[in-house]
Amino acid sequence: MRKNKKEGIKGMYKEYLNEADVVIFDLDGTLYEGTEHFKLHVENLKSKLSPEKQAEFQEIYNAIMNGDHPVQIGKIYDGERDIVWSWDPFTEALTEARDWNNEVVNVPNAPTHLAVSEFDFKNWVPIGDGWWPPYAIARHFGIPIDVIQQSYNRTKEQMAQLDGYLSQTPGLKEYLQELKQGKHLIVCTNSDEEDAKRLLKFLEIEDYFEELLPSAMKPVGTKKHFNYLLQKYNTNPENAVSVGDNFMNEVAPALQLGMKAVWLSDAAEKPVDDDRFVLTTTLAQS
Repeated sequence: MRKNKKEGIKGMYKEYLNEADVVIFDLDGTLYEGTEHFKLHVENLKSKLSPEKQAEFQEIYNAIMNGDHPVQIGKIYDGERDIVWSWDPFTEALTEARDWNNEVVNVPNAPTHLAVSEFDFKNWVPIGDGWWPPYAIARHFGIPIDVIQQSYNRTKEQMAQLDGYLSQTPGLKEYLQELKQGKHLIVCTNSDEEDAKRLLKFLEIEDYFEELLPSAMKPVGTKKHFNYLLQKYNTNPENAVSVGDNFMNEVAPALQLGMKAVWLSDAAEKPVDDDRFVLTTTLAQS
């Protein structure tokens, strides 16, 4: 049953891509395999804490990964109040706040809505992919934002230097070569141009994309970039697909514009119930 379900999901996302005129891919966490780098990031952040706090950090992270904690993909971390909000990506409404014990809390004078443009990654942090739960935990333990950023940069360096943290997705290169026939394939990434080009070359897929949009400032700039691409390639939203591992960056903005989306994630379920996007764990073709 599990294999049949997995094959059905794979078939659904391939149907989305095959029917599209424009396919917009994220880069990091999307066009290569593996999630071990998130664990590496956790270890780097834990090293900033005492042994007792390190153990507590790990317990919280394990609970998040098991779905037993309020910090989850699709939520918003309120850095000022150290709480977690549920957020509707369509109405942009903040619907509920919970503390780190998973108890609902009343927040006097709290905003009822939060636009994507208000994500500042300090007071309002969208938890969009696997990088962000460790960030929220680190903030909870009082690790400064600049130290968290240094840990992130260190993790990215280690991913390129160590074995097992960056590998090609099986069959993806051949699938992209096939997919690009008659379609516009674009990479839209928060990585800078130099890093993005280096990574695409390392993965041997740099020739399959018609356009690269680096330093995209997603999610704040996502809809701007998507609208630009829809207009440039004269494509209706329903004929375009966004593919990415970050729900806030690539999926929610696409749905808001009427596009379809493919979300690469190990999440147990979708943050919102919508048939216009499919959840899959990999783009591997074998």
